[in-house]
Order: sequence, then structure tokens, then C-alpha cells
Amino acid sequence: MKLNGSLLGKSALCAFVIAAVVTRCSTTGGHEAMPVKAARSQAESEFKTVVALAPGTWPDGVPAPVPNDCTVEGRKGVQFTCFVEADAPDDPKRLANDAKKHWTDQGYELTETEKHIDEATGAIYAVVAKADGKPSASMSASKIRAHVYVNSICVPGDPDEYR
Repeated sequence: MKLNGSLLGKSALCAFVIAAVVTRCSTTGGHEAMPVKAARSQAESEFKTVVALAPGTWPDGVPAPVPNDCTVEGRKGVQFTCFVEADAPDDPKRLANDAKKHWTDQGYELTETEKHIDEATGAIYAVVAKADGKPSASMSASKIRAHVYVNSICVPGDPDEYR
């Protein structure tokens, strides 16, 4: 697959970078470990809230969270990732701004980027949200595609029990 210079490659690269940033930043941060069910529920709730900001943009039905391996305080942990993708959103900048406003209101620290790629893709708007004790989240959107990721806090547990 040719990634350099292709629209698919640029979208995939953007999604990968955001997912990598979000995943690394979702740990308990030295606080008492949250129960696995609570971490999963918190991530699902945040994911559903963000998707509901733009009804009609995302496919019907919310995908189930995917359990992933992580390490928390030197122990095996589980982290749940919620992800959805939409083709050709109506207003990518509005999508990112709505997520930004929501996460700001919820007390998250944000990292934002806006980068013009080319005429076909236009600008990619991205927001990454992090806060202690909360799931990390991100949204990226261009006129070609949009993504939402939410990663639960990494909590002690075995991801195989949830697969």
C-alpha cells in the first residue's frame, strides 16, 4: 500500500498519531486504581457524549470498546479503546470545535492542530484531550474523513478477560 502522498495514507497517519498520543496518556497517574468496569463505563460514556455532539455524522450504533494491553505502575493492565470513523463530514472544523468546547467544559487540557494538507483533503483539524482521572480523547476531521478515539484509564487487569 502506498502511504506517502495518498489521501488514505495521510488520514491513516493522522489517526495513528492521535491514537498513539492518546494511548500513552491514559494511565491512573499514581492515583488509587479504578475498577475495570468503572474505567470501561467512563470511557464509553465519554465516547457516546462526543459522538452525540454531531448526530447524523457518525454511523448508527456505537461500536463496543476494544480491550488493549497496558502497564500501570509496573503491573499488567487493561485499557478500553472506543473508536468511530465517518466519511466526508459536513463541517470538519465545526466537529473539532464542538469537541474542543465539550472537553474544555469538562476540564480537559487540550492540544490542537490545524494543518492544510492539499486541495483534495483541505485542512485536518485535530484536538487531543487529557485530564487526570478521566479517559483521554481525540477527534480529527477533514473534508474526507473524521475520527473519534476515547481511551479509558489504564487499570490493573487482564485484557484477555474482556476479549
